[in-house]
Amino acid sequence: MIELEVNGKKVRLKEFPREALEGVILGFLSSLKLEEEPKEVKIYIQVYEENSKGD
Repeated sequence: MIELEVNGKKVRLKEFPREALEGVILGFLSSLKLEEEPKEVKIYIQVYEENSKGD
């Protein structure tokens, strides 16, 4: 199961994007040398505005 939230609001994913996103994340995890099998994965991405990158 995969859930997506943007700005605190849940985004309903149709079958293809849901399966694609899940496949990418699980594929990435399978390439890592983890000590145990993942049961739950949380990913947090902060999107910065172009002008606030400290340039």
